[in-house]
Amino acid sequence: MADTMAVIKDFVMEEFVPEDDIDIDETTNLLEEEVVDSLGIFTLVAFIESKFGVSVDAAEVNLQNFETLTSITKLVDSKLAG
Repeated sequence: MADTMAVIKDFVMEEFVPEDDIDIDETTNLLEEEVVDSLGIFTLVAFIESKFGVSVDAAEVNLQNFETLTSITKLVDSKLAG
């Protein structure tokens, strides 16, 4: 889980916080802090599917699954385990 989260965090920081002007941790609400918007979620989905070789179903693309690094990591890890 820690490795998965590190990969996701690195991508989020590189893609959505290029100036490193904010620091995010595993509980930062990425949507409320405006790190990721609705289009950004689809960028994350494409990255996850490409990087981890999993498929994210349309029903799984929701605010709860993409709210924090923890929730994104749980989604990815559940896909990798199943």
